[in-house]
Amino acid sequence: MKFTKFAVILLLAVIAAFGGAALRVRSFVDPEPQTIKDSISFIEESGSVNILLVGIDNVDGGRRADAIAFTSVDIDNKVVRLMSIPRDTRVQIPGRGWDKIGHAYAYGSLPLLLETVVNYLGQPINYYVLVNYDSFPSVINLLGGIEIDVERRMVYNDYAGKLFINIPKGRQVLDGKNALHYVRFRHDALGDIGRVERQQQFVQAVLKKVQSPAMIPKIPELVQKAIEMVQSDMTPAQALQLASYLRDLPPENMVFFTLPGKAAYISNLSYWIGDITAASQLLATVPETKESVASDDLQAVQPAPEKLDVQALVSSMTVPVMILNGSGAPGIGKQAATALQKIGVDVSRTGNAKHFDYRTTTIQVPETATDALMEEARTLGAIVGVDRRLITRRAGVTATTIILGKDMEKVLKRLDQLAAN
Repeated sequence: MKFTKFAVILLLAVIAAFGGAALRVRSFVDPEPQTIKDSISFIEESGSVNILLVGIDNVDGGRRADAIAFTSVDIDNKVVRLMSIPRDTRVQIPGRGWDKIGHAYAYGSLPLLLETVVNYLGQPINYYVLVNYDSFPSVINLLGGIEIDVERRMVYNDYAGKLFINIPKGRQVLDGKNALHYVRFRHDALGDIGRVERQQQFVQAVLKKVQSPAMIPKIPELVQKAIEMVQSDMTPAQALQLASYLRDLPPENMVFFTLPGKAAYISNLSYWIGDITAASQLLATVPETKESVASDDLQAVQPAPEKLDVQALVSSMTVPVMILNGSGAPGIGKQAATALQKIGVDVSRTGNAKHFDYRTTTIQVPETATDALMEEARTLGAIVGVDRRLITRRAGVTATTIILGKDMEKVLKRLDQLAAN
């Protein structure tokens, strides 16, 4: 599969998200805006996109996945979550049994790696992006190097693999060669986990450098280099469409983390044992925004049902609410509507959300909602059990809306308890 213009859009998306420059260079990427309009894909309909990022390395004439990251682009909440998956993570590889996830690519190339990650995380992957390290140094040099505070001296000599790393400790500007060595180094006490943390630190430093206005004139050359590095199955139109959705992405809504878990030795081999439940929670968390309540007013959980004055809460609500099924469980919307109506909450309609990947139940109100309507939404959150950080204003929302997630059983149980009190 040959390289596509996704690399162009990937660079554009970064600049758009952090510097607002995408519109200034859009004509360079695609001079026909109508083409974008005519190729509306599932991105607009789904509300979320999952992308697998894979760093490919050449070792002894073979290809391996040296870095793996699951990226969730939440269009509804304008949040990008990037979860690095240590290549030593212990997983079931189809046809191979228990093994390290990094071996899946060596056994069956990209198709087997995709299947392994989907089975392991229990989440779909809509697109992939392969990054070839061969052109990595030249891209970093074109950026003028990247400033990094190297936490310790890094020394490693591999005469067979012709890899020689020698980076001093301290803040410094890494050129292309040393930057590649920095993101690949794993020969310390933290091993692959330490390397993943350095890769995340490096990505954030690159994002900071790219948002500089001084980088705009270099976009054409950066694009050409990126094309040499990146391979993807996302069309240019889809990628530009995605970039347009993320144009106003707040920096705090770009979330980096490593697959939660712990190191372990099994049959004399070192593994990373991932915590899938914790990972799912992190992938569903919505960062605090300006629309959220003040940090000192946040509640980790809503009060228990028996501590609520339900009649008083319901009587304070003046507008009906909508219920959307964001979990995919059949009939769950009507079930929740019936439960709410039993305690006196007026439900105007039920239906399906844009997608069924909502891990956590949320409440959304119109972008122009008054403070009074926001307060009613918080009251609804207290009734349903939705964390106040998950009650937000959103463009395109026409009424106070509950979107039921995978935790809908907890919501229904809570409503049943309220009805019984």
